[in-house]
Amino acid sequence: MAPPARTAREVKLLLDEMHAPRIAGVLTEDSFDVVAVAATQDLRGMADEDLLVYAGAAERAVVTENVADFMSLATQWAGDGRTHAGLILTSPKRFNRAALAYPGNLIVALSDFLNEPPTDGESWIWWL
Repeated sequence: MAPPARTAREVKLLLDEMHAPRIAGVLTEDSFDVVAVAATQDLRGMADEDLLVYAGAAERAVVTENVADFMSLATQWAGDGRTHAGLILTSPKRFNRAALAYPGNLIVALSDFLNEPPTDGESWIWWL
């Protein structure tokens, strides 16, 4: 008898406001659970810490290129014993929002990540 098929852990995402809502749309069409802040009225303009709280309650990892603010929050939270649902940090050099390759290149990278999440648990941080 063959061993049961491996089931990948599902990771849900929350795209920070700088990322195009189209990314969430394409990934959702591919059966991933992705929400874009820019497409959600109640989330637009939300402070970074409030967004991290919201994402944690919704069990969503935040995808952001706002590295300085979110790393500062992650460090502060770790010191306070608080956890979050994960951070995926993007670089504007790799995912330049003014380039023709965007958002397709970020869609591919996130799809690869979501198909086989390389990390597990709480409060993980991953660079794309």
